[in-house]
Amino acid sequence: MSTYPSDTPGSDRRIRFVTLCQQLLALAVVVAVLTPAARTVTMDVRPMQPVEVGTSDVSLRAAEFPSKVPTGEVSTEVDQYALTAPDGKGKARLRGTEKDVAGGGEAIVSDVLPVDGYGTVGVTWAASADVDEDGIGVKVRTQTNGEWSGWTEAEYHDDHGPDPRSEEGKHTRPGTDALLVGNVDAVQVKVATDDAAPVDMKVAVIDPGTAKATATQKPAIDTARASTDGAEPADPAVPVTDGDDPAATGDEIALQAATATIRPKIYSRAQWGANESLRDKSSLSYYEVHGGFVHHTVNANNYTADQVPGIIRGIYSYHVKTRGWSDIGYNFLVDKFGRIWEGRAGGVDRPVVGAHTQGYNNYSFAMSAIGNFDVTGPPSAMLKAYGALFAWKLALHGVDAADMSQKIGSKYFPAINGHRDAGSTACPGRYLYAKIPTIRSLADAAQKPFASREAEGNFAGSDVNDLLVRRASDGRLYVLTLDSPEGVWQVRSRVDTGVNIASASSIYKAGDWDQDGFADMITRRKSDGLLQIYRGKGGARFHPPQVLSGQVKDATLIALPGDVTGDGYPDLMAQSGGAMRIWRGRGAAGLGTSLNNLGTSVVAYSAVNGYAHVPAGLMNADGAPDSIVRVGSEVRLYTGNGPGGWTSVRTLEVTAGSYDWLLGVGRLGANAQPDFVARDKATGGLFILAGTTNGWTNKIPLGRFLGWDLAA
Repeated sequence: MSTYPSDTPGSDRRIRFVTLCQQLLALAVVVAVLTPAARTVTMDVRPMQPVEVGTSDVSLRAAEFPSKVPTGEVSTEVDQYALTAPDGKGKARLRGTEKDVAGGGEAIVSDVLPVDGYGTVGVTWAASADVDEDGIGVKVRTQTNGEWSGWTEAEYHDDHGPDPRSEEGKHTRPGTDALLVGNVDAVQVKVATDDAAPVDMKVAVIDPGTAKATATQKPAIDTARASTDGAEPADPAVPVTDGDDPAATGDEIALQAATATIRPKIYSRAQWGANESLRDKSSLSYYEVHGGFVHHTVNANNYTADQVPGIIRGIYSYHVKTRGWSDIGYNFLVDKFGRIWEGRAGGVDRPVVGAHTQGYNNYSFAMSAIGNFDVTGPPSAMLKAYGALFAWKLALHGVDAADMSQKIGSKYFPAINGHRDAGSTACPGRYLYAKIPTIRSLADAAQKPFASREAEGNFAGSDVNDLLVRRASDGRLYVLTLDSPEGVWQVRSRVDTGVNIASASSIYKAGDWDQDGFADMITRRKSDGLLQIYRGKGGARFHPPQVLSGQVKDATLIALPGDVTGDGYPDLMAQSGGAMRIWRGRGAAGLGTSLNNLGTSVVAYSAVNGYAHVPAGLMNADGAPDSIVRVGSEVRLYTGNGPGGWTSVRTLEVTAGSYDWLLGVGRLGANAQPDFVARDKATGGLFILAGTTNGWTNKIPLGRFLGWDLAA
């Protein structure tokens, strides 16, 4: 049984921790001299290694090498030992001894506690106890083959966790961060406090378990094809012959690589052996992403690649079983080898609310570096992984990685931050924090321009988006090209496409749906509601139609606002099943696997009252395409935020009651906001409406167009 700490009572009421780096450097020297064979928790102390990462490296990708991972869920074991009695329940059997310290503080030393497996340790206490993070100190030491290590700090930060007023936060226990101790025989904990020790204090010792079977696998989540529901891509679109189109030949869809932000590959929860029965599935929630936070786990740095799944399971079990969180707190984790791991469940491409940065969880995501970066520098593979993941994740939600003024919650931050920027903590360690500018540069270089996410509509080959119109008398499709000679906008030409679409009930600009460099058109058939795609050839010509999907044949408010999900392909939005939904565009694979299958869609917003859905482009600076919905004469702007769909709505200052056509046409000329084209339903007069943040202004006449239908 260990004795009390040797600190002289009254001289230092709590354990006054030296900077962790200084403490451990000293410890390393002592251990090297006195016990060279001892196994210690030294946090892999060594000088920081220089890291050279080129910020212009467009091939930036996270590590994707095969790794040994569990092939099934792995059971973990959490043993908890009481250090102080529960409040109001009298004396419990305590696994520690304590003594008073002058001034009202206490010093507690635990029994020697056994450790099984690659152990993780933490200390928690009752939520009713008011403990300031400067008023308590917790240290841990380990025993291996009869030899004791020195004492290592288990950090406590009261701003690391779920928001206190959230449902998740109401049921949690305060405590230290999880401390990885590795393969040791036993641990001992000592606690020192300024005031009386908190009630119901417990030591948790976690065995992460051993996988029954393993396999060598690459990352299971390919974000280039990530789906929030796990649905497989559909078969390629089926060529059909439209009797109204004599030129139909049944061409196959040819795909080119999508132009989008680099998309990392991620090891799934299943690949670290997550026991999904532990988490509270009912508490899963989504909100918004306006920025990202860099954390570190404060674990030892000398782990092997094969030990990482167990490390994550230990953190997961501590967060859920001991702290009472609904799931692991981080959205992602990254190891020193550059491998990215899925953290909190709910979809890597969705705005899942985590428990990582109190006060900002609803508006951000976090990736935690596995290791202690207060004592050593992060390797280049880890920094590249941060750059790739943050570039992709922020792009999904329309956030510029280089933006230095994003509103995250109630305050403004850069788009990429260290945990310490939002709270009083050393996280993510001084050496990793020093590399935040490098991570920003890497992420910025990896992101593609957000303007490419707007729906394109250039069918004739000029530098300006065109208009698609159908002659009402015979269903013939024409392209109206726009031009501004001497600064005056006009319809330059009316080009016959040779296509008859009399069988269509609706016409939609699809952007470059198949990523072959030409704008495409989608129609909805009157007979059965199926969507057909007409792939553009350029020069106002189209390939024969092909059935794209039947999933939305009963939907309303259909629109193709552009690349909403940030994966490089245009997407479709519509109202179905009592909600606005996003169907991810999949190029040749259409929208999903089967007809009338809502499983391949994501809820974007609650049900919307309106009769026309207009793709508006990037109406604000967040980088995600927005939408306008017409409600009577009102015009309502729904702000996009990536895969999570719409996040806010406001009624614009303009009205559209006199227009029967209203179409977003992107930026015409040098306008900062996207523009619109509208037609007066009484006169047939066609106008350009110059876009503003509040809708539009300056009606520019283009002539009269009666007897025509316009493509939305």
